Amino acid sequence: MIHKFSVRSAGIAEPDIRELGRSWELDDLEVWRDYYVEFEGTPDPAALTEVAAVLGDQLDVEVSLDQPLPAGAVQVAYKRGVVDNESDSIITVCGLLGVEARAGKVATSYRSASPKLRDLIVSTRFNSTIEELHDEEPHYDTLVPQGHYESAAQYDLRGLDDAGLTELGVAGGRNLSLAQMKHVQHVQETLGDEFVTDVLLEALDARWSDHCAHTTWKSLGSLLGRLVQAAKDVDNPNVLSMFHDNAGVWDFYDGHAIAIKAETHNGPSAISGYFGQLTKLGGVLRDILGTGLSADPIGSFEYTAVGEPEAPAPIKGRPDARRLAGETIRAIKEYGNTFGVPMMSSRMTFHPAYRAKPFALGGSIGLLPVSAAQRGTPRPGDFVVLIGGLTGNEGIHGASASSAGAVMDTAAVQIGAPLEQVKFRKALIELREEGCMSALTDVGGAGLNSAVGEIGEACGVWINTALVPLKTAALPMWRILLSESQERMLLAVPPEHQERAKKILDRHMVRSTVIGRFADTGRYHVFHAPDLTEEALIAAAPDAVPAHNGELGFDVAYDLLDIEVERQEVGPPPRPSGVPEWPELAPTQLAGLLEEVVADAEVASQHFADSQYDSTVQGNTWYGPHYGTETSVRTAYWAGTPVAGSPAAAVLNTAFNPWMFDADPVAATRQMFCAAIAGQVLAGVAVKDICMCDNFYTPHLSPHWREWLVGMVDELAVLVRHFGVPLISGKDSSAGSVQTDEGLVSVPPAVFLSALGKVPHTDALLREQWTTAGNVLVRVGLATGSPVGTVAARKLSLPTGALDDLALSDVDSYLAALAASRNLLRSGARIGAGGVAGVLAQGVLASGIGVKLESATTESLFAEHRVGAVVEVAPEDVAALPAELSPVVLGTLEGTLEGTGIVLEGIDLFAPAARDGWLNSFTARIA
Repeated sequence: MIHKFSVRSAGIAEPDIRELGRSWELDDLEVWRDYYVEFEGTPDPAALTEVAAVLGDQLDVEVSLDQPLPAGAVQVAYKRGVVDNESDSIITVCGLLGVEARAGKVATSYRSASPKLRDLIVSTRFNSTIEELHDEEPHYDTLVPQGHYESAAQYDLRGLDDAGLTELGVAGGRNLSLAQMKHVQHVQETLGDEFVTDVLLEALDARWSDHCAHTTWKSLGSLLGRLVQAAKDVDNPNVLSMFHDNAGVWDFYDGHAIAIKAETHNGPSAISGYFGQLTKLGGVLRDILGTGLSADPIGSFEYTAVGEPEAPAPIKGRPDARRLAGETIRAIKEYGNTFGVPMMSSRMTFHPAYRAKPFALGGSIGLLPVSAAQRGTPRPGDFVVLIGGLTGNEGIHGASASSAGAVMDTAAVQIGAPLEQVKFRKALIELREEGCMSALTDVGGAGLNSAVGEIGEACGVWINTALVPLKTAALPMWRILLSESQERMLLAVPPEHQERAKKILDRHMVRSTVIGRFADTGRYHVFHAPDLTEEALIAAAPDAVPAHNGELGFDVAYDLLDIEVERQEVGPPPRPSGVPEWPELAPTQLAGLLEEVVADAEVASQHFADSQYDSTVQGNTWYGPHYGTETSVRTAYWAGTPVAGSPAAAVLNTAFNPWMFDADPVAATRQMFCAAIAGQVLAGVAVKDICMCDNFYTPHLSPHWREWLVGMVDELAVLVRHFGVPLISGKDSSAGSVQTDEGLVSVPPAVFLSALGKVPHTDALLREQWTTAGNVLVRVGLATGSPVGTVAARKLSLPTGALDDLALSDVDSYLAALAASRNLLRSGARIGAGGVAGVLAQGVLASGIGVKLESATTESLFAEHRVGAVVEVAPEDVAALPAELSPVVLGTLEGTLEGTGIVLEGIDLFAPAARDGWLNSFTARIA
C-alpha cells in the first residue's frame, strides 16, 4: 500500500522559497515536498496520522494525505528505477513508530500560474539522468526499483585497425585515445584472451583519465614530481604525509596532526551548480575522512568564480552565472550545515573567463592522531568493505568527462546526500580507535574502480559487483564499477575484526557490505556473481577466490595497467612588459573610485551568502571568518582550537586573484605564494610552521597554456625551496577550455593556494580590528605598485601590462622584521583586493572608528600591495618600526570624525553611497 504525504507551508512561505520566486520572477510560486511511502500491508488511520505528524514536525507547515498533484503544478521525482536518498530514513522513521515500510520516495512540487514554470524547472532543478517530471499525479505500483541485469559487452581487439580502435575508444561516452586503445589491445594479446569486456574498457578509460592519472602533468615532465622533490629537499619536520594520500598531513601539537585538502568540481558545476557544488564540498570532506586511518573534519572552505551575473550563458541550455551563483550558495549551505563543520572561508567572484566553466573549489582540514597519520596498507586476506550510500546510475564518466573540456552532460553529475556522510563520520573514528581497519579510502572520482583499484595495488584485490547495494535496479557491471554515487567509503578490514567492525557500523546505522577481498596476487580482478553471497565470501578461505558461476569483467596484473605518456617539451612562457600609470585624481574623484571599488565582488560584503553558512558549529572557531563590533566584515585568516582544552590553534588563509593570473601566471604565482606566507606571519605564525595546498585550474586549448603551466610549477618549486614552506597536497584540473556557442572560452592559467599554519597558543595571534582612537595607521611591506590585476584598474579601464617583480631576499627581510616587531602592533590587516582603500573601508565599518589621512594618491590608496599590511601602532612606537618593514604612515585613527569615515583634505571618501554599495551590491547582482 502506497500513501502520499504532502508537506507545505501553512502561512508565509520560507525565505528560500520566497527568494526562488523572486529570482524566477514568479510572485505566486509555491514549493512543497511530497513523501510517498510504501507500507507493508495496510496501515490504520492512526498510524498514518503519526507518520504525518513526524514528517510535518516543524513550525508553520501542514500535511495533507493522498492529495493528487493540483493543476498547474510540476513535480520532480527520482525515476522509478532509482532508490531515493531519503528512503532509508523514511523506513527507519516508520519503524520507530511501529509501522513497517518497504520504501520511500521524496518529490519536490512547484506551482505557479506562469507558463514558463516548467522550462525554469527543467533548466535549473532537474537532472534527466535520474529524475522525471510529472504534470499530473504519478501512479506507482511499487517504490522498490525493478529491472534486469545486462551482461558485459565483449570486443575482440586483435583484428581491429586504427580506425576501428579509435571508434571503439570513444563509443558510449568514453575518452580513450588511439594510443590507449593500442595498449588495451596489447593487454588482450598478453593475456591470451579471446575478448575484452566493456568493463575493462570503462575501467581503463577512468584509470587513464587526466583526473585520475594526471596525464597532462606527466606529459610535461612529471610536474607533480617537481613539487614533491622540492618539498623533500626542504625536509620540514612538520610534514607527516604529502601527495601520498587523500590529503596532506601536517604535525600539530601534543600527538595530534592536521590534514588539509582542496579539490575542484568545475565540470559538474557547469552543468548543475547545485549538485556540482553540493558534491564538491561533500567530496573534499570525504577526502579528510579517508586520510591516514581517518581524520575528523574540523573546518571547510570554498571559493567559486563564475561569469558576470548579467551575461547570458555561452552554451545554450546551460545555467547562466547568476543561476550558478544562487545554486552554489544553496548547495554549500545545505552540505556544510548538515554535515556540521564550520565554514572557515567562502568567497565568490565574477570573472568573464569562468562563464563557460566555473572555478568550483572546496577545501577542508581535519584532526587526527599522529599515530594514525600514515596511509594504511591492506593485507592479503583483508575484506573489501563498502560502506555508506547506495550505488546508482549517476556520475557516470565523471572522471573522464571532467578531463575532456565541455564533453560533459548530466549523466556525469553526482547527487549528494550529506546525511549518509554524517552517519559514517563518527563510525570511522570509532573503527580507527578500535583498530578495525588496515586501510581506507573514499569512493570519489571514477567510483569503485578508482577506490578498489588504487587501494588494491598494494597486493592485489578481487571484488564481486553483484554484492554492491544498488539504488538503481540491475545496473550492468561497468556502471556499478564507474558510478560516482556519493557518500561511500571503502575499508580494508582484517578478518579477525570483521564482526566487531560490523557491530560498530550497525550501531551508527551505516550500511556496510563485504564485496571482495585483498589477495596476494598482484592482480585487479572484477566479476559479477549473484550466486556468491556475502556470507559465503566471509566464510571462504582468505587466500582463495570462491568458486562462482558469474561473469568476468576482467582479471589483469597491475603491471599491465600502466601506460607510458608521451613527453612534450616546452620553452619558457612569454612575459608581458610595460606598466600602465596610475592617473592623478582629486579627492572627490578618489571618493567616486572608492565607491566603485568597494562595490566590486572582490571587496564587497557577501553577507547574503556568508550568513547562510554556519561558522561556529563544533565550538572550535577562535577567530574568523568575520570580525567587527559595528559591522561584520571578512577576516583575512581563520583560526581554530581543535584539541579540547588546548590553546593551540590551526590557522588558515588563502591567496588567489584571477585577474593577476590573466596578466602573468608566473609572476602572479610568486605574488600569491608570498602573500599567503605574509598573511600567516602577520597573524602570528612562524614561517617554519606553514605548509600549503595547491589547486591548479588551467586551460588546454589556449595559446601557450603548456608554457604557463610548466612556468607556474617551476616557480612554485623555487618558492618552496627558498622559504622552506612545502606544498603537501593539491590537485590539478587541466580542462579549462570550452568550445561554446560564442567560440572558445578559456580560463586563465592559475593556481589557488591554501596556507595552513599553527601556533602553540592563541595569544600569539594578531586581530584585525582597530582598537584605539589616536593610534597611527602604517602601511608596511613590499610595494607592488603596478595597477595590473587590481580592482581599481578595472574600474578605471586601465590597459594591462606587467606585474611587479618580487625579490625574494626583500620578502625574507620583511617577514623577519614583521615577526620581530609584533610587540609594536595593536592590530594588522593584510592588503589584498581594493588595496589600502579596501582595508581602510573595512576597518571603518568593523570598528566604527574613522581615519584621517595625512595624504593620498590614486596609487597609494588603490595599489594592491599584496605582500604588505596596514598595521595600527601607538604614536610613540612609530619611530621604532624597523626600516625593513618599509613603513609608510597613512594617517591617524579619529573616533570623533563626523560619520567615522576616511577623511582626506576635509572630504570623507567613504560616503553613505559607498557604504551602501559595499553592503548590497553583491546581493543585488545575484539575488
